Amino acid sequence: MWPPLCHPPIPRRRPIITALMMINKHPLISSLQLLKNESEEVQSLCKSDGRGNNPEAPRSNSNDKIMDPKRVKRILANRQSAQRSRVRKLQYISELERSVTSLQAEVSVLSPRVAFLDHHRLVLNVDNNALKQRIAALTQDKVFKDAHQEALKREIERLRQVYYQQNLKKMENSTPPPSSNANASTEEEQLLK
Repeated sequence: MWPPLCHPPIPRRRPIITALMMINKHPLISSLQLLKNESEEVQSLCKSDGRGNNPEAPRSNSNDKIMDPKRVKRILANRQSAQRSRVRKLQYISELERSVTSLQAEVSVLSPRVAFLDHHRLVLNVDNNALKQRIAALTQDKVFKDAHQEALKREIERLRQVYYQQNLKKMENSTPPPSSNANASTEEEQLLK
């Protein structure tokens, strides 16, 4: 518990509010100035309350211990440290609030774009699936056409052989005189072409 002579009840919260107001109004004011003001305020209160300005206050050994300069100095250092910590905390909170505000603004700007791009992706996926199905159908059609073309080539080759064999049988059935053998060989060559 704080000594009654050095602990004013009301000014304890006032520096926090003052610090907030000063940080919000003037962000360039350093926290050291705030701490210095608080330190001077606390010291003046301690001097006015416990240093003999009140003649009715009796002096005793317990009051002397409370007013020990080292103890007062330590108490003031602790209060200053606490005040610095509070100021840092307020600055940190303020920075977080600014960060949240800027991030919310960025989200509100980017969310329509994300929605548009997501819709565009879905449309492209549908188009991609349709193209894949078309490619599969065309590939299957090509396989059928290649097989049909191979069958036609085999049929053409078979018909050529049949035609050649029929021409040979015709030539065998009608054996022309020996002088016409030269003409038959030229006819045979023409037929093969």
